[in-house]
Amino acid sequence: MTKTVFAAFVLTAASLVVQAQDVNFMPATYRLGGLPQLPTSGVGGGEVFLDVAVDARGVVTAVTPLRVTPPFADLFTQAVHGWNFRPARDLDLPAPSHVMVAVFVRPPALNGPTLGEPARDVAVPRPDLPVPITLVPPAQPPHAARSGVVLIEARIDSGGHVTRIRVMQSAPPYDSAAQDAAAKWTFRAARLRGTPIASVAYLAFGFPEIVTGL
Repeated sequence: MTKTVFAAFVLTAASLVVQAQDVNFMPATYRLGGLPQLPTSGVGGGEVFLDVAVDARGVVTAVTPLRVTPPFADLFTQAVHGWNFRPARDLDLPAPSHVMVAVFVRPPALNGPTLGEPARDVAVPRPDLPVPITLVPPAQPPHAARSGVVLIEARIDSGGHVTRIRVMQSAPPYDSAAQDAAAKWTFRAARLRGTPIASVAYLAFGFPEIVTGL
């Protein structure tokens, strides 16, 4: 896992188009919801993984941290509580499901050490969630100094590789850097009844305001 810290609020939507015999499952997909402002205090970067429970109406009912880095875990957990999804469908009926949200925050200094705590795992992910394994940090665009967070939807195949990406929330000039990084991520594939399946992941890449002299 790449340890250069960037903000990738990796929001991952669990279990995608799955057809197993006469079972047809469609995952919950992001509809709308805000992203937090990154702190301007010059803390380090970080990683956050969130297991988001979504009911049959598409409403978030719980957010369980799986990997945390202060202060980003609290910031993104609070934001995701307010998100809304197109609900999952099982046998063509709305169904509750789980979505993975992954955040990857870049450190605010281009060179030299930064403050902050390392990321740590606090819970074991469910098997029906795609889990990031290789986290590639986004490049810092030249002359970009202000902060921004880009939300990416990543389609993942049953081998854990990203096959398609789409920007869900834009933050120029960081969109291209976020897309380039997201395309290189790899995942532990989501599983349905013990079988690896295709899935969708939501990734949030955070670019804090650049701080000099740290």
